[in-house]
Amino acid sequence: MFNWHSQTPPMDILTLELLDVTVFQALLELRELLADHPGEAMRIRGEDDLLRVNVQGFLEKQGRTARLVRQGGQWELQVPHSVKVPALVEPEPPAPPPVLLLRSAFAPGDRALGRRLLLDTLAHLAPGTPWICLAHQAVELLEDPGALAILEGLRGRGIPVQVSAASLGHTGQEAAGFEEVADEHWQKLLARGGVNLL
Repeated sequence: MFNWHSQTPPMDILTLELLDVTVFQALLELRELLADHPGEAMRIRGEDDLLRVNVQGFLEKQGRTARLVRQGGQWELQVPHSVKVPALVEPEPPAPPPVLLLRSAFAPGDRALGRRLLLDTLAHLAPGTPWICLAHQAVELLEDPGALAILEGLRGRGIPVQVSAASLGHTGQEAAGFEEVADEHWQKLLARGGVNLL
């Protein structure tokens, strides 16, 4: 159960009571309270010690100190007024992994539809994708003008397009102006789960 209130002066302190809630619910409520009342002094009360540890850790990440006071079976964290209003710390989103493309169309099913859906997927690769590598049947895309336009677009967005040397050697194709790479480059990452496989 969440309960928060602001007492009247001179004790104008926000009080958040965290009873019968999960850690996730508590941190979500605390985050909203900090955003709505930046820098204000507050008290946070609860009973569960695991919850308290997580709440204290979250406060520390926000640059807020808290003094622990025990009251019987309950605890209270007293958070003083903060002169400098800290920005809420947003975790850095993980960098997107590289992409290994092993086919020239989604299968089974209609090949034309599978090709179109695959190319539409490639067009939506996340910014910051380290690279995309074409190997195995995917090198067939180098003969498709529509696919080449998508790949050129990716390169224009700063996503390097690479082509497997072994796959080119097997089919006798050219890299169509893209970077030819040794297969060990992507094989190690694939074996360790470090690439998105399409």
